[in-house]
Amino acid sequence: MPSAVDTNVLVRFLVDDGSGQVASARNVFAGGRVFIPLSVLLESEWVLRSNFGFSRTQICDAFELVLGINSVLFQEENVVADAVASCRLGMDFADALHLHSAADCSTFYTFDRKLIRKAERTFPALPVRRP
Repeated sequence: MPSAVDTNVLVRFLVDDGSGQVASARNVFAGGRVFIPLSVLLESEWVLRSNFGFSRTQICDAFELVLGINSVLFQEENVVADAVASCRLGMDFADALHLHSAADCSTFYTFDRKLIRKAERTFPALPVRRP
């Protein structure tokens, strides 16, 4: 059975901020199977961007690194991989995660006009509309 991690553990695994927690976080990932919930990934994107100044490319690179670790399990791994790919195409990561999570729905409603325009270009399979 895997162990689940919180945002602070995933971020410390990805970023050496000089704290003593980095080694502990990396030991968790080296110690066996690790599960990452979607909520942890979403919050990690925000922390990497706002607290550590990561660019979109750096965030995608970091998430792809973790996606490539065989002992790491993601909640909805295909959704995560697709969201990272859409993020690379210019979509906000959170929006991409929302859209790919709703891929089996008939419509995605939002008041966000920017999201509607980007979704038309990068995610045409799901109609994104204003309510």
